[in-house]
Amino acid sequence: MKISSAAQMRQIDTDAINVYGIPEIVLMENAGRETANEAIKLCGGSVKKTFCIIAGCGNNGGDGFAAARHLLNDRAKVKIFIVGNTEHFTPSAKLNYDILMNMHAEIYQITTERDWNRLQIALTFSDCIIDALLGTGIHGELRENAQKCISILNSCSRPILSVDVPSGINSDTGAINPIAVKATVTLTLGLPKIGLIMYPGCNYTGKIIVNSIGLPHILLSQDSIKQEALDKTFIENHLNKRPRDAYKGSCGKVLVVAGSLCFTGAAVLSSSAVLRIGAGISTLASAESLYDILAAKSTEVMTRPLPEIKPGILGDTALSTLTEMTNDYDAVLIGPGLGRDDETCKMVREFATSINKPLIIDADGIFAFSQAPDELKQIKQTPILTPHFGEMATLLHISIDDLKQNLWEIARKAAEYFNAIFVLKSEKTIIAYPDGNIFVTTVGNAGMATAGSGDVLAGTIAGLVAENSCGNMAAPVGVYLHGLAGDIAAKNGQAGLIASDILKNLPQARKYIDKY
Repeated sequence: MKISSAAQMRQIDTDAINVYGIPEIVLMENAGRETANEAIKLCGGSVKKTFCIIAGCGNNGGDGFAAARHLLNDRAKVKIFIVGNTEHFTPSAKLNYDILMNMHAEIYQITTERDWNRLQIALTFSDCIIDALLGTGIHGELRENAQKCISILNSCSRPILSVDVPSGINSDTGAINPIAVKATVTLTLGLPKIGLIMYPGCNYTGKIIVNSIGLPHILLSQDSIKQEALDKTFIENHLNKRPRDAYKGSCGKVLVVAGSLCFTGAAVLSSSAVLRIGAGISTLASAESLYDILAAKSTEVMTRPLPEIKPGILGDTALSTLTEMTNDYDAVLIGPGLGRDDETCKMVREFATSINKPLIIDADGIFAFSQAPDELKQIKQTPILTPHFGEMATLLHISIDDLKQNLWEIARKAAEYFNAIFVLKSEKTIIAYPDGNIFVTTVGNAGMATAGSGDVLAGTIAGLVAENSCGNMAAPVGVYLHGLAGDIAAKNGQAGLIASDILKNLPQARKYIDKY
């Protein structure tokens, strides 16, 4: 499902008006009618029900005015409260406001303390509230009256339907500054906005309903919109079912280079995830002194000892063996728990830039390139990197705060500059491609914030790459299936969920998509 920025949505509206000839007032009428319909559903009807509409003076408020008319015509009782200067109405909002005035609707402009008291009383006796205050047009900190209004709405204990975006959410980032409406339902118009998907904004949306309001589909699906939310339909369209005549060699073979002294768990989790997601063969190559530990922990995963430069640590002595081994594999995963010894980092960079295989780089493998980032551009095939925010910030030599404040733009620029796919792990993992496309997951839960979860993700993606079951979409498909497995595991509770719970549920997640 495509998702848009505020600027992209404004351009879509502009093109609908100027290119396709759809008058703005028609779009507002459609928005108002659909808002009224959703409010009626939320309220369980309209007759003898009271709706309180909070409106601004922009087009979001105009949507609310149009909704008020439909509700009045449906025999509901409606009270409209305007926050803002009515001399600043947009033309379409003014037209709908004038219609309501001609209908003798109950309208109040909040200017005095008495008006605020009237609002609170009205909210107390309302069955449903429609938030048409701000929409997508906020930047920076909210004005005092808007903050006060939102605070009152959030304290009234009534169902709230927000129009397009809950007031107070930055529609491009999901940021809240300093307060936002806590909606029961958000009716988003045209396309979902980025801020509805990302944290903390997604905590305020309630149920999200998308309505095109008559905008041409060609505008809503154009290639220039380079953001997409991952859903079941996307995964079904990009994940092929396993052929009935499959055998282990045809399902993909992955070489996993992972583990070091004290970090054998990362190696086992990542190499096991390769098999759990569906690849046929997983071989774990690690320092020879770790062989007994890894062999004991791994039953289905084959283990291969490598020459080490000191106990549990790989260096240049392993390079030739590893390079030769890659000839027998369809994909290579390097980095989970590998360690950060200088010689290990040097070996990682030399190995990664010398082989011509699909390459997934995780954790300590990413750290190795932070010492020489431009060497990433020497990798022969487009690599997939799976950093968390700390690893990404270290790679780019910026602060985590700077990364978070401009996450999408930085991810896009990094993917293009390094010609790499970046899987930025967080509470809302995003996947950035060199062509500017970004995918964001819609599954996963707080219980997945546990040690080893990222190792399972790296192995999941590597297994899909080797299996070649989803083309160049292995990264977003892997992120979704990993999150879905976490959600299945969380049915037993989020607190105490561990990485091996996610690992065990990968087949169930894939079954949910494959239906076999």
